Amino acid sequence: MTDLQRAVHRAHEALKAFRPQGVPVDEFLRSVIDSFEAPQASEEQAAKARVLARGVLARKQLEQAEGGSLSSEQVAELLGLNKRQSVDYQRRERALVAWRTSAGKWRYPVWQFNERGVLPGIRECLAALPTDAGFGAMLFFLSPRHSLQGRRPLDLLRAGQFPEAVAAAERHDRHGAY
Repeated sequence: MTDLQRAVHRAHEALKAFRPQGVPVDEFLRSVIDSFEAPQASEEQAAKARVLARGVLARKQLEQAEGGSLSSEQVAELLGLNKRQSVDYQRRERALVAWRTSAGKWRYPVWQFNERGVLPGIRECLAALPTDAGFGAMLFFLSPRHSLQGRRPLDLLRAGQFPEAVAAAERHDRHGAY
């Protein structure tokens, strides 16, 4: 075990020991991050550290949203494909939402699948999005939108409202389109 791994393990143990019962982990971590003062750091360095830590927390929330994620091998099995490379091809063709871990492995959010395979409309929305098929796409699908009366594009797809979801993807990241 490396020094970093030992430190992470100790931080996990401290989180378990000191987080007040009933306080969600993300709320507790946000409070810890906001109160963080880097030793001998300028105010600017401390602010940058807090912003970076909040970004890491937001990314982790996206990764765990709506059931977490699957590996390439798990997606291949779910879709009835005989090779992980087939999943990689679909990812490169922007037919699947995926992100790469720090270890270089691809992960696929569970929410883009249903009992029949890939949720209808995912590919069409990805084709229309002016952003990547990773965290940018995850933000698009999982964020409530004012233009959709507070619903998320993922909710539209689940309700079979494909044209509305694709139209939202086409408007995404354009001035006044949220």
